[in-house]
Amino acid sequence: MNIWNEFANEIEGTFKEGYSWRSDSTEIKYKHWKITFDNYTLWSGKFRAIMTRIIVPITLHDNFNFEVYNEGFIRKVEKLFGAQDIEIGYPDFDKTFTIKSNNDTKTKALLRNKEIRDLISSQKEVNIQICNQKGIWEEKLPKNEFELSYYCDGKVLDLNILKSLLELFKLLLDEMLQITAITVK
Repeated sequence: MNIWNEFANEIEGTFKEGYSWRSDSTEIKYKHWKITFDNYTLWSGKFRAIMTRIIVPITLHDNFNFEVYNEGFIRKVEKLFGAQDIEIGYPDFDKTFTIKSNNDTKTKALLRNKEIRDLISSQKEVNIQICNQKGIWEEKLPKNEFELSYYCDGKVLDLNILKSLLELFKLLLDEMLQITAITVK
């Protein structure tokens, strides 16, 4: 069975059949947001990589952004050459993840939520961000339009991981609504 169809059935989402170069997807309505899970093929010359991604369109009036990702080799090299990150005051989390933001206070408030930290920590690969590009790698979005997004290498085929990521996104959206100028569409 198609993972996106199976996932949609499992969480009462909507299965969307892909076309042309777009993959099948699952859409979940959560409060006033639409959370989309799909696969994306990233092309760069001869290089091709399939990614699993999650996208939620949001409107921000304060331009708040953040990024949380695993400490891989490349990221450690970036730090050696001066890339800055935020420490949120939870040593295990701070040691495991790199956190960047244009607002330390809001980012710390967002990540103060233990459930959010636990769900992030439970993922094998983490790349969560607020992005001003459609689908992370596509065209730039209009002013005040952003996407809360996640991506990882390969296709996630484990329903429990997908459910965990959905729960994470629901918590992130709820928390962001409390601490930022996020607008519900």
